[in-house]
Amino acid sequence: MTRPPRSRASPSAPPLRQDPTEKEEEEKKDWTHAYAEDLRADIYTEVNPSPKATVHQREWRKILNGDPVEINPSVGAGLKVMTINEWSSRWKQNDRFPDCLACQSVSTKEHHFTQTWCRGKRQFESELLCSDCHMFSWRSYSDPDFMLPEEYDKIRWEKMVEAKATGKPIVRDSAKAHA
Repeated sequence: MTRPPRSRASPSAPPLRQDPTEKEEEEKKDWTHAYAEDLRADIYTEVNPSPKATVHQREWRKILNGDPVEINPSVGAGLKVMTINEWSSRWKQNDRFPDCLACQSVSTKEHHFTQTWCRGKRQFESELLCSDCHMFSWRSYSDPDFMLPEEYDKIRWEKMVEAKATGKPIVRDSAKAHA
C-alpha cells in the first residue's frame, strides 16, 4: 500500500475577509495625523530658544546675527539677509499640534517633522517655530517597544550567536513560520 507523498508546505489558510463597511471606513479615513493616534506612552516635549533639530540650527544663528542665508531653491538661488517671518514663510502649521509650548499661541510653523513606522510600531519628531515669541516647541514620541530594522536584526543575530555557543540548534525564521 502506497501512501500519498507528504507536502512540506504548510496548509494554506483561507484569506481573511474584511467587513465591507469596515473597509469603506478605512478608505475614507484621513491618515494625515494617524502617527499621533492611540499613543502608548507620553509625548516628550521641550521648549528651546533655538532649533533642536540640526537641520536649521546654523540658519537660525545667521538670521539672528543678520547674516545672509541660502534662498530656498524653489524661489531662487544665492544668499539673502532675511527676517524670521521671511525665512519661515514657506513652512506650514502642524494641524495636529498647532500650539506653542512656551506661550500657547497657535501662530506656529513646523520646520522639522520625521516619522518612522516599523513592524506596526512608530516614532515621530516635530519642531515648531512660534511667530509670536520666536521659541521652538519640540515634541517626540516612540512606542515603548519600537525598534529600527537594524536593532531588530542585531538582537536576532545575537540570539543566534548565543544559541550556537551553547550548542542549541539554530531555528531559522522561515522554519518558525511553518511550525
